[in-house]
Amino acid sequence: MAPAAAATMAVTASGEIVLLAVLLGAAAGDVLAAAAALAALVAVAVRWGSTSLDAVAGAQAVLGPGLVAGSAAAAASTWGAAGALLLACPGGWSALAFGATAGLVVAGPAPGGAPDLAVRVAGALVGVGLAALAGRRLPRRPAAAAAAVLAVASLALAAVAR
Repeated sequence: MAPAAAATMAVTASGEIVLLAVLLGAAAGDVLAAAAALAALVAVAVRWGSTSLDAVAGAQAVLGPGLVAGSAAAAASTWGAAGALLLACPGGWSALAFGATAGLVVAGPAPGGAPDLAVRVAGALVGVGLAALAGRRLPRRPAAAAAAVLAVASLALAAVAR
């Protein structure tokens, strides 16, 4: 249930980052991976200055996808947060939630037309594929530890970028 709800929130870019973090944490099935997902999403909130997924998507629609918009520190924070989410994925159906969230983080403009929708769909598809691959191929504990390190680095970079 948690992965489906989290994927829906990420795909529609609606709701609060805190709720998405709780749902991803429940889907993670591991305390360290859950903490990494939470820290990554806090970094997203700090980077964009809002806990609203709508606001994050709206900012990306105006300023450009998070992976390239803003300063080097801001863009690096986005890459780190997305990487942390992908590494925190336990695999299976949770890849939909973690991958769609990573896609929203790096390329989630609010739907405003065909180009914006194409960017969002591409981000989500790449994210889901990478999350599924990470969940299937990487040992869980080292991947969760790497996710935590990336998430903390992402949070630090987001703070510097503000």
